[in-house]
Amino acid sequence: MIDHEEKAYLKRMGTKDERKKLLRQIFGEDADGFIERPERAINTTPLFPLGEILPDVVERLKLLLTEDGKLELAASVEGLQVYDRCRCGVDYCATVYTKPRPSGGFGPTHRNLVFWNPDTEHTTIIDVVDSGIACIEILDDHDSRDRLTAALPEDTPTE
Repeated sequence: MIDHEEKAYLKRMGTKDERKKLLRQIFGEDADGFIERPERAINTTPLFPLGEILPDVVERLKLLLTEDGKLELAASVEGLQVYDRCRCGVDYCATVYTKPRPSGGFGPTHRNLVFWNPDTEHTTIIDVVDSGIACIEILDDHDSRDRLTAALPEDTPTE
């Protein structure tokens, strides 16, 4: 499986054809299995409120953001909608998109807020675009991942 660091590196590598060529150079002609994933359409319609499947995450985010002095973001958490989830396949990833997933990066107004809890060892990375939460990367929280993948299985259609 390709982890988030490798995925980010591959994005910087150039076009899809350039990446395929590089992987073929490394792995030979069998490299297609590593890179051929069907492209999912980007969902632009909210599917359900985040709190419907991850109410504990909503409460945790409100607390973290409030403690960090990000009061406007904390106030917005209750109204976050789920558009999709990350489908990287890594067993520790429970990333959820609260705005339509970008086809590339989030753009120049993107910033990250990173929180790590030593008691649970969960890492939460909040992707903020403009002044709103676009994505919540929840790492090493297997319960959240299980609930998220149950709510949005692999065959979940997009619009």
